[in-house]
Amino acid sequence: MTLPFIVWAVVMVIAAAVFIFVVPLIWRRAFNGESNVDWLRIRRAELAEEDPSLLEDAELRVVEEWSGSDQDDTQIHMTPKRGVVLPIVMLLALVLIPSAVYYNIGSMDDVLIEQRLTNVSLGMDEDIGALMTDIERRAELRPDNPDYLSLLGEYYRGGERYREALRAYEKLLEQFPENPEVLALAGQSEYLANNRVLTDTARRRSESALAGNPNERTALGTLGMAAFEAQDYAQAVSYWERLQALEAPGAPGYQMMQGIIDEARSRGGLEAAPTSPEDSSGSAAIVVTVPRPEGANLPETATVFVLARASGGASRMPIAVVRRGAGELPFTVQLDDSNSMAGQRLSGVEAVDVEVQISYSGQPGRDNAQWLATRANVVPSADAAITMELQANER
Repeated sequence: MTLPFIVWAVVMVIAAAVFIFVVPLIWRRAFNGESNVDWLRIRRAELAEEDPSLLEDAELRVVEEWSGSDQDDTQIHMTPKRGVVLPIVMLLALVLIPSAVYYNIGSMDDVLIEQRLTNVSLGMDEDIGALMTDIERRAELRPDNPDYLSLLGEYYRGGERYREALRAYEKLLEQFPENPEVLALAGQSEYLANNRVLTDTARRRSESALAGNPNERTALGTLGMAAFEAQDYAQAVSYWERLQALEAPGAPGYQMMQGIIDEARSRGGLEAAPTSPEDSSGSAAIVVTVPRPEGANLPETATVFVLARASGGASRMPIAVVRRGAGELPFTVQLDDSNSMAGQRLSGVEAVDVEVQISYSGQPGRDNAQWLATRANVVPSADAAITMELQANER
């Protein structure tokens, strides 16, 4: 139960108490009397400028009506008699009934689960198994909650409990039947649950996911794996090349996919994709030696960035970047296509500008660098090697 909830609950209870106990006291009549006396006062005001005989008739009527009554006008109060039991019961009902509904419906459990999930995301100690058990219990009581179903599906897949993951995703599909991500996850869970046999349902779901999102990674991976298992290597390569294109060249994911694609090509006797003569990192590289700056007292947290940009280009986006700790100085690194980024390749440019930055804060950029070295128009080749002498950066 969060603090804002408690604060607003207290405010509402206080407001209810005011209406039950205080407002009725304010609404007391300011004078004594019965309805006939009230009527006479009104008639006096109405007949103030009329015939006096009419006023006398009104007064006589009141006297006649009161002549047979034993009630004393001065002893009668218009405020009805009230007890304190009913207001107290009403106030308790106002507090207890919503609280009972709140706890029975389970909203409190949802709040606690959200807090525990936040602790997990922040890296705080948490028993994941116990948390997921509670989520499973809540999902049974609230089967249409998409957040719980999504969490359970991810948890089951991580534990290779694919049947249970499939059930969670099928419940999600009842709510989001055309969602590409859910379709892809359901298709992959069914494929893995059936010992890597692609059923018609799993294929249809994966293909529907690609129809909705041609770059749906899970669907591309599932269909690629299924084609590979069925020894349809050309089809597997087709799916995996689409998946590889979503990775930055030189990134670990890109390199991993390249290895899988090469294996599929080898098994299927397929020709390798055509490459240009200088498309290999071995023939288009720059070996960069970075000595430690003389007299520099570098903090342990300092970071060294070795980067290359296309010479003469309008864009200052690096083509290749290597990051090292300042404690490794001096060192030698090689810039090539394996550390290319932003979709560009070092082997695809004629010349580059090489730059070395030492940043005490760990942030890249010349404005964040305390030490700097630059070299322009370096041509990548099989034997390109340079040494970068760092100088204090006067910003």
